[in-house]
Amino acid sequence: MSEADAKVYWDLRLEALERDPTAFGASAEEHRATTIEAAGQRITPNDDSFVLGAFVDGQLRGMMGCAREKGAKRRHRAIVWGVYVAPELRGQGIGRKLLEALIERARQLPGLERLALTANVADPKAMALYHSVGFLPFGLEPGALKIGDQYVDDVHMSLDLTAKADPSSLRSSG
Repeated sequence: MSEADAKVYWDLRLEALERDPTAFGASAEEHRATTIEAAGQRITPNDDSFVLGAFVDGQLRGMMGCAREKGAKRRHRAIVWGVYVAPELRGQGIGRKLLEALIERARQLPGLERLALTANVADPKAMALYHSVGFLPFGLEPGALKIGDQYVDDVHMSLDLTAKADPSSLRSSG
């Protein structure tokens, strides 16, 4: 995606935050306070970050981002963020295609060795997707998010980009 997609990205991000508030650290209210120009800057690819979009019948209906960490000791890592596929298209492989494309593109970034993400522990389909492409859990954060009086637990997952293992052969402990 590029700056030209800022408006459709802004709209889909708002939809994601409204429909699935437990899946994101940001809120719809916070997003409404941002501008389309800021969204354009956020999705414009650079040497350290990019956002991929899935367009269906000319409409943006899925997205996910990748952002390399900034510190000298953490530049070997990048965070996968903003993962969303419109509910009517889930289960059709769009999320998998986006995630596989993101992993492939991340592997092209010089010196990048690891991807990390967090997922709502109560979303088994998302966790199964991440695991199926090689992400492994490394920690549980109870109460990672608080929405009103509801707490959301997150599982932290990581993918070693330097490993060439077949994801179907990976097993998690426990």
